[in-house]
Amino acid sequence: MKYEKEKIVKALLLAPLPLLFFTALFFIIMNHEYSLYSILVVFAGHGLVYLAYCILTVPFSFMISVLLNRYSILNLLTICISSLLIAMPFFIVFVWSHTGELYKEWWKMYTDIPTMPLALFPSLCYWLFLIKLKG
Repeated sequence: MKYEKEKIVKALLLAPLPLLFFTALFFIIMNHEYSLYSILVVFAGHGLVYLAYCILTVPFSFMISVLLNRYSILNLLTICISSLLIAMPFFIVFVWSHTGELYKEWWKMYTDIPTMPLALFPSLCYWLFLIKLKG
Protein backbone atom coordinates (compact mmCIF):
# COMPACT_ATOMS: atom_id res chain seq x y z
CA MET A 1 0.00 0.00 0.00
CA LYS A 2 1.47 3.36 -1.02
CA TYR A 3 0.99 6.53 1.01
CA GLU A 4 1.45 10.16 0.02
CA LYS A 5 4.28 12.07 1.68
CA GLU A 6 1.83 14.61 3.16
CA LYS A 7 -0.14 11.80 4.80
CA ILE A 8 3.07 10.34 6.24
CA VAL A 9 4.05 13.72 7.74
CA LYS A 10 0.57 14.28 9.22
CA ALA A 11 0.52 10.78 10.72
CA LEU A 12 4.02 11.26 12.18
CA LEU A 13 3.02 14.56 13.76
CA LEU A 14 -0.17 13.08 15.23
CA ALA A 15 1.39 9.81 16.45
CA PRO A 16 2.70 10.87 19.90
CA LEU A 17 -0.32 12.96 20.86
CA PRO A 18 -2.40 10.12 22.41
CA LEU A 19 0.54 8.94 24.53
CA LEU A 20 1.37 12.47 25.64
CA PHE A 21 -2.26 13.15 26.52
CA PHE A 22 -2.59 9.96 28.57
CA THR A 23 0.71 10.50 30.41
CA ALA A 24 -0.28 14.08 31.23
CA LEU A 25 -3.67 12.91 32.45
CA PHE A 26 -2.03 10.12 34.48
CA PHE A 27 0.41 12.59 36.03
CA ILE A 28 -2.37 15.00 36.96
CA ILE A 29 -4.52 12.28 38.51
CA MET A 30 -1.73 10.48 40.39
CA ASN A 31 -0.32 13.71 41.87
CA HIS A 32 -3.73 15.22 42.62
CA GLU A 33 -2.81 18.37 40.70
CA TYR A 34 -6.27 19.69 39.90
CA SER A 35 -5.64 23.44 39.91
CA LEU A 36 -5.77 25.18 36.57
CA TYR A 37 -2.18 26.39 36.95
CA SER A 38 -0.86 22.86 37.59
CA ILE A 39 -2.79 21.44 34.67
CA LEU A 40 -1.43 24.17 32.36
CA VAL A 41 2.13 23.54 33.57
CA VAL A 42 1.79 19.80 32.96
CA PHE A 43 0.42 20.31 29.45
CA ALA A 44 3.07 22.96 28.72
CA GLY A 45 5.76 20.50 29.77
CA HIS A 46 4.26 17.82 27.55
CA GLY A 47 4.10 20.42 24.78
CA LEU A 48 7.86 20.83 25.11
CA VAL A 49 8.28 17.06 24.88
CA TYR A 50 6.15 17.12 21.72
CA LEU A 51 8.31 19.90 20.28
CA ALA A 52 11.44 17.87 21.01
CA TYR A 53 9.81 14.86 19.34
CA CYS A 54 9.04 16.93 16.24
CA ILE A 55 12.60 18.25 16.01
CA LEU A 56 14.55 15.11 16.93
CA THR A 57 12.45 12.20 15.73
CA VAL A 58 10.19 13.21 12.86
CA PRO A 59 12.96 13.80 10.28
CA PHE A 60 14.47 10.33 10.85
CA SER A 61 11.07 8.66 10.98
CA PHE A 62 10.04 10.45 7.81
CA MET A 63 13.14 9.27 5.92
CA ILE A 64 12.62 5.69 7.06
CA SER A 65 8.90 5.82 6.24
CA VAL A 66 9.50 7.21 2.76
CA LEU A 67 12.08 4.50 2.10
CA LEU A 68 9.73 1.78 3.33
CA ASN A 69 6.86 3.32 1.38
CA ARG A 70 8.92 3.30 -1.80
CA TYR A 71 9.29 -0.47 -1.56
CA SER A 72 5.66 -0.92 -0.41
CA ILE A 73 6.67 -2.38 2.94
CA LEU A 74 5.40 0.40 5.19
CA ASN A 75 3.24 -1.67 7.51
CA LEU A 76 2.73 -2.17 11.24
CA LEU A 77 5.65 -4.57 11.66
CA THR A 78 8.21 -2.35 9.92
CA ILE A 79 6.88 0.72 11.73
CA CYS A 80 7.29 -1.01 15.11
CA ILE A 81 10.81 -2.19 14.27
CA SER A 82 11.88 1.27 13.12
CA SER A 83 10.25 2.80 16.20
CA LEU A 84 12.32 0.56 18.46
CA LEU A 85 15.48 1.47 16.56
CA ILE A 86 14.76 5.20 16.71
CA ALA A 87 13.82 5.02 20.41
CA MET A 88 17.09 3.30 21.35
CA PRO A 89 19.34 6.41 21.50
CA PHE A 90 16.67 8.37 23.36
CA PHE A 91 16.35 5.69 26.04
CA ILE A 92 20.14 5.55 26.37
CA VAL A 93 20.31 9.33 26.85
CA PHE A 94 17.34 9.19 29.24
CA VAL A 95 19.11 6.64 31.45
CA TRP A 96 22.31 8.68 31.27
CA SER A 97 20.50 11.87 32.30
CA HIS A 98 19.10 10.17 35.40
CA THR A 99 22.10 8.09 36.49
CA GLY A 100 25.05 10.03 35.07
CA GLU A 101 26.55 6.99 33.40
CA LEU A 102 25.96 5.17 30.16
CA TYR A 103 24.12 1.91 30.30
CA LYS A 104 26.79 -0.71 29.55
CA GLU A 105 24.34 -3.38 28.51
CA TRP A 106 22.09 -1.12 26.45
CA TRP A 107 20.35 -4.00 24.67
CA LYS A 108 18.73 -4.99 27.98
CA MET A 109 16.49 -1.93 27.75
CA TYR A 110 14.36 -4.01 25.38
CA THR A 111 13.67 -6.43 28.24
CA ASP A 112 12.36 -3.61 30.43
CA ILE A 113 8.58 -3.81 30.26
CA PRO A 114 7.77 -0.06 30.65
CA THR A 115 10.07 0.97 27.78
CA MET A 116 8.40 -1.28 25.24
CA PRO A 117 4.94 0.39 25.37
CA LEU A 118 6.60 3.82 25.35
CA ALA A 119 8.19 2.95 22.01
CA LEU A 120 5.43 0.80 20.52
CA PHE A 121 2.28 2.76 21.41
CA PRO A 122 3.23 5.78 19.24
CA SER A 123 4.12 3.43 16.39
CA LEU A 124 0.69 1.80 16.66
CA CYS A 125 -0.89 5.27 16.66
CA TYR A 126 1.23 6.22 13.64
CA TRP A 127 0.01 3.19 11.73
CA LEU A 128 -3.62 3.88 12.71
CA PHE A 129 -3.32 7.52 11.64
CA LEU A 130 -1.78 6.39 8.34
CA ILE A 131 -4.72 4.07 7.71
CA LYS A 132 -7.32 6.70 8.65
CA LEU A 133 -5.67 9.46 6.61
CA LYS A 134 -5.39 7.17 3.58
CA GLY A 135 -9.13 6.66 3.27
